Amino acid sequence: MKNVVTMRLPEEVINELEDIAKTEHLDRVSLIRKMLLEDVERYRLKRAADRYMRGRISIEEAAVRAKVSVWRMVEYLREKNINPQPETLEELKEGLARTEGILKGAIK
Repeated sequence: MKNVVTMRLPEEVINELEDIAKTEHLDRVSLIRKMLLEDVERYRLKRAADRYMRGRISIEEAAVRAKVSVWRMVEYLREKNINPQPETLEELKEGLARTEGILKGAIK
């Protein structure tokens, strides 16, 4: 379902939007919709990346929360030079055990 949102903007912003719309070959409403949707995606990416960086969620969970593919999430993290918190020794051991289990299953 689509909803209508009405807003008041300063005249100078409206004029600038008109100029941009002409440059982009869009009508003003389409331009505003495009800009708003891009900013919503950026907000979701930023928020998910922050939680990932603090080690609260995995990269897969970050992608789900940001409503993007894992590849897009990885791309965003690289662009922003964001790395996860270092894993503890216990987390590394658990990951290694999972990997060994996967490999043993693949060899059979």
